[in-house]
Amino acid sequence: MAKKTKKMKRAGSSAGPVRLTRQQVLDGVPGPDGVRIAFATAEEAGTVSALLKAAADDLETGHLEALAQGRCGTWLLDALAGADLDERLVRATATGELQAAAAQLSLPLVARDGNGQVIGALLGVPSGTVASGLSRLPVSRQQILMSMLTYAKIKAVAVSEDARGGGIGAALLKRCVQLYGQLDYTLLFGEFDTGRDLGPYYVRQGFTVLRPGQAVDVGTLLVGVPLHLGAGPGLTFFYRWHARGR
Repeated sequence: MAKKTKKMKRAGSSAGPVRLTRQQVLDGVPGPDGVRIAFATAEEAGTVSALLKAAADDLETGHLEALAQGRCGTWLLDALAGADLDERLVRATATGELQAAAAQLSLPLVARDGNGQVIGALLGVPSGTVASGLSRLPVSRQQILMSMLTYAKIKAVAVSEDARGGGIGAALLKRCVQLYGQLDYTLLFGEFDTGRDLGPYYVRQGFTVLRPGQAVDVGTLLVGVPLHLGAGPGLTFFYRWHARGR
């Protein structure tokens, strides 16, 4: 499997924009009105779960259980410090621990107010839909695994009702995009209920929103074979290619 080592650039160097460190993500980075955007802790799992379940009724319990156990997203944190995720993923596959690896490759973010209370949450996950689609194409197992380190789905974004309208959701999305981009992911995507009319909102956050019946090719860039991804019935699809990938 080709190397895809996640290497850090020195913050503030001329090589590119300031990059977040593992400790910064754990401590939290500034958001609007004293809010801090940070990696969710195991102690916050209950609040995070309640927020996200209210926003997405198809949320997989495995990711939330991993958060409560302190395992959700641990590999991404390690990658911020330079860990090689390719090797870990290959080992997990060989030992039958791919489901656990998916949880460790997830991104649980929270927004904490000035009192340290969680008032918003976001969950990004490796895309099972992409991996499943690739498995039906003439591609290698290694290429399918690589999709878990290249494409991610924004599973849910949620803000407490009394904290909405203050830019917290946008701040969560901003840090989500920044972190996945820093780790060399090339595509972020998600879905929302069409009836919620969130298209203009996601466009303002830098995403492209598809019309019903449209799809985006996610296969050619990764494996050289077309694989089209779009929303299911009653849903609207949004996506964003990382600048270096598209």
